Amino acid sequence: MKKYRKQMLVVLLGGSLLSSLGTTYASGVVFNDVPNNFWGYKNIQWAIDNKVVDGYPDGTFKPNQDVHQDEFLAMLIRTFQPSDFVKADDAANWADSYLSYAKKMGWRIVPSDQVFSRGNVAQYLANATGKNYGIDDSIQYLLDLGIANGKTEKSIEGFHKNDSLTRAESVTFIERFKAKYTKLQKSPVTEEKFDRNDTQLFYRNSQYDFSLRLPKSWENKYEVVEESYDTGHNINFVNKATKYGILFTISVWSKEYWDKNESVIRGQIPVIKLGENGVHVYLFHKPTDVQYDPSDEAAKQDYEFMLEDIKGISTTFVINLNFESTIV
Repeated sequence: MKKYRKQMLVVLLGGSLLSSLGTTYASGVVFNDVPNNFWGYKNIQWAIDNKVVDGYPDGTFKPNQDVHQDEFLAMLIRTFQPSDFVKADDAANWADSYLSYAKKMGWRIVPSDQVFSRGNVAQYLANATGKNYGIDDSIQYLLDLGIANGKTEKSIEGFHKNDSLTRAESVTFIERFKAKYTKLQKSPVTEEKFDRNDTQLFYRNSQYDFSLRLPKSWENKYEVVEESYDTGHNINFVNKATKYGILFTISVWSKEYWDKNESVIRGQIPVIKLGENGVHVYLFHKPTDVQYDPSDEAAKQDYEFMLEDIKGISTTFVINLNFESTIV
């Protein structure tokens, strides 16, 4: 991993040079209200480059402006360009073609007298994967898939379903959705109950008696590499595309060692203590150095999309399961 640090330094220096010249996108568009340290900068760049949405004539993008149902549908459908979508140029309302397509697909249409919320967006995106869930189930479904991370935490409450949707949030949802799906699906007529087994993998470790839940999208995309040290045992979850890129690590250390050295360890590693079991303490941490070759764009993107899922994984950790099975 060290051999890529020099390359990464060049990348970072190049980014600093660009930032001094303004917020310029690959398409050549500059927005004076989207600095390159804005949280949705890359997502907006993607949306502009893929002609999902445009900026405004005054040189702004208005990332925090609310998005209405018609606008969100237009962005979503433009992204996928389904072959059965027909845009009627002579329609009385520009949005009629998009609304008609959504109705044909069986997606939940929000009445025009209701506010279009983040919860409604979750339901639309669940519909577009071929599911028909209520709003809360739709939110949990997107959280498990990694399409949503929540506004304050990765939970139904942290998603803030009643909040309005912004332009920056819209393109972020759509980019993540497009990374996982190649086409838009019809939604079933009958509402279903969400089963989390449809979206999650279970990692079980019998040696140290714990389990984790991982996104289903990780299936066949990660492997576990273990390392033993004098101080304990590291269980590394590695991205296969990069061949060596550690996504996160569960460390099982001596409780005695941890108690003596906690303050020093926390000063060196951004670590989360997950719990204790007898003489063991369980720790969760992510790498602090470069975990992919910057010149390998496909592997870099695969790693970064998986990295976005990690926020909520530590919360699924469970000790004392007494599994009889081996690690799976």
